[in-house]
Amino acid sequence: MRELMEERLAEPLPIADLAASASLSGSQFTRQFRASTGQSPHQFPLRLRLERACRLLRTGSAPIAEVAVACGFSHQEHLTRVMRARLGTTPAALRRAEGHPPGEATYVESPG
Repeated sequence: MRELMEERLAEPLPIADLAASASLSGSQFTRQFRASTGQSPHQFPLRLRLERACRLLRTGSAPIAEVAVACGFSHQEHLTRVMRARLGTTPAALRRAEGHPPGEATYVESPG
């Protein structure tokens, strides 16, 4: 299931599609997914998107807006809101904190 989610991070992935790939109803899939991962089928891909964005920011020089869209966020502000809520920082703050110019990025995950 993780592979399917990672392949389709940049696009919407309805629970119905995930459930169908596992030959389950939507409610069965949601219950089993939560029991297996401890997260909802919505939270898990959001975490994968954030992980990929951090990896791209750490290893690449693409503009934040491009990283956001490539990882399935609707726009740069969406990535910024999620990163701030989950990691306590923003993509731009990560770049400034590490002394990288705006075209470069690095990421150090906050404890927690």
